[in-house]
Amino acid sequence: WYYLNANGDMATGWLQYNGSWYYLNANGDMATGWFQYNGSWYYLNANGDMATGWLQYNGSWYYLNSNGAMVTGWLQNNGSWYYLNANGDMATDWVKDGDTWYYLEASGAMKASQWFKVSDKWYYVNGLGALAVNTTVDGYKVNANGEWV
Repeated sequence: WYYLNANGDMATGWLQYNGSWYYLNANGDMATGWFQYNGSWYYLNANGDMATGWLQYNGSWYYLNSNGAMVTGWLQNNGSWYYLNANGDMATDWVKDGDTWYYLEASGAMKASQWFKVSDKWYYVNGLGALAVNTTVDGYKVNANGEWV
């Protein structure tokens, strides 16, 4: 759809209408789907309103902040930590950030302060979620790969 301002001119750019945000292209057309603006990605639903929060798209999860911009990197949400890859999709399984490995559950939530088993091997992550390597935890030795030996 198109939107005409009070003076009758066709609106372009960001528009807040009835509590939702929309983006109208240079020709006045309402944008939908993924949209890049000033270096950030946004998702505009089929009705054009800007999405915020968790978004499932083509089998992957994304997080759009309160301004609608797609988040990348670490995100704390509802008491859990998540990692969103450079393309914005939520990571699961093992993630290496810098020199440190982390394990993210199928839900995307980072494991912390616990022993857990993956492919018949036991691992320990500390309170910050970092994989313990080359050390002893609770009397159990873990190797350079973080595996209990």
